[in-house]
Amino acid sequence: MINKKVFVFSGIIILILLVLSFIGTDFLSFLNHHNLLIKDFIQKQPQYSKIYFFIIYIIMAAISLPVAGLLGLLSGMIFNFFDALMLVSFASTIGALLSFLLSRYLFQDYFKNKYIQQYNIINNGFMKNGAMYLFALRMCILFPYFLVNVLTGLTTIKSWLFYIVSQIGMLPGTIIIILIGSKIDKIISSSLTIDTEIIILFTLIGLLPIISKMFFTKYILK
Repeated sequence: MINKKVFVFSGIIILILLVLSFIGTDFLSFLNHHNLLIKDFIQKQPQYSKIYFFIIYIIMAAISLPVAGLLGLLSGMIFNFFDALMLVSFASTIGALLSFLLSRYLFQDYFKNKYIQQYNIINNGFMKNGAMYLFALRMCILFPYFLVNVLTGLTTIKSWLFYIVSQIGMLPGTIIIILIGSKIDKIISSSLTIDTEIIILFTLIGLLPIISKMFFTKYILK
């Protein structure tokens, strides 16, 4: 299932890049114009723009809207790498923690009844392997974070441990998504084509679930 998701996700991004490369200079100019407008605002209001992005990301992650990947790509397009990494890493983890807490204290019965099978799987995994189970789940960048957040909130894991493991586990995927966003920005602004660097990034996206599976095999399926 994960391998299929990796294939589909990579295929969509590659298709987008191919379209951006060959659809024509007029469309690229259109995208670049709006991209430059955003960057101009960021340059004029560097602090406010980061605060806005940070808050929006936290809200989206907390209510589990499926836009985290797109916001990660956008951050790589409009911010420098370090700023994007700090914003996305902390915002995504804080948003995940809020979703975790909402599930634990407000919607526990609802989520436990709605996702009873998935809950039993995750709960058994935590009972056997603790935080290592969460780390393996977080390494799967295409695994539905919504379910990880809300169903982990139904377990007995400590909130602080959930936060730390989540931030570390999501970091590799965050870095790769930001770098891909940066490459997309260069394609839009300079009409570049797909190069070796972006192929390597997509390879890394495919390797993360494989690494995660190794953790599952070693610590969970033993």
